[in-house]
Amino acid sequence: MRHVQLTLSANAGLALQLADKRIWIDAAHSEKIPGMSALTEEQWRCVLRHPDFMAPDLLFFTHCHGDHFSAPRAAEAARLWPRAVVALPEQKLERQTLLTGSHLRVRSGSTEFHFLRLTHEGLEFADVPHYGLLVDDGGYRILFTGDCQVAGGELEQLRDLDIHLAVVDFPWITLRKGREFLQNVLRPRQVAVCHIPFPADDEIGARAAAIRAAAQLPDMDVRLFLEPFQSERFVSPILP
Repeated sequence: MRHVQLTLSANAGLALQLADKRIWIDAAHSEKIPGMSALTEEQWRCVLRHPDFMAPDLLFFTHCHGDHFSAPRAAEAARLWPRAVVALPEQKLERQTLLTGSHLRVRSGSTEFHFLRLTHEGLEFADVPHYGLLVDDGGYRILFTGDCQVAGGELEQLRDLDIHLAVVDFPWITLRKGREFLQNVLRPRQVAVCHIPFPADDEIGARAAAIRAAAQLPDMDVRLFLEPFQSERFVSPILP
């Protein structure tokens, strides 16, 4: 059995606790875009002292849009935890690992991190350097798709993998093509859905749409991340 925990900061920002490792994904940002949420200064101060975000081993940013990455906030976290690896696909910080190429594999103990170059959703963002992350801990696999194209063909390479948990933006479940790709290609046992605006920011009804759509995936354990610092635990067997 594997026990993992995800805790939301805001937008698509998450802290993953997996065995003895803690990983941030897009957890330090500041720019608010219309219809979405961003970390306020008060919430950012909460992140820096919240037990689920303490002492990360990896600070990973899928891309450098302001609602996913803030250079000052990432640098502050890196100063607080100097042993953390900071990985992102553009050179923005003095101390960082630059993600390049189509696939970068990094091993830490029994855990492998596969950084996968994936095209950002939207034609206007197709040239934005963007990476997903596949975490493989002894056969237990977690996929973070970031803001990649919903049902993008680049993820076909994962068709034959056993994915236990997929972490996706809400259009993956509100759009039929996203649900079908989850059901027919990725086939995760559990799904965590983020990038959902908080109530005060929800201009398009994304929250209600996500709640309705989750019911259309009855064969999967779907969790919606709807509130700041919401935490969810996932338990899954590793099957042959």
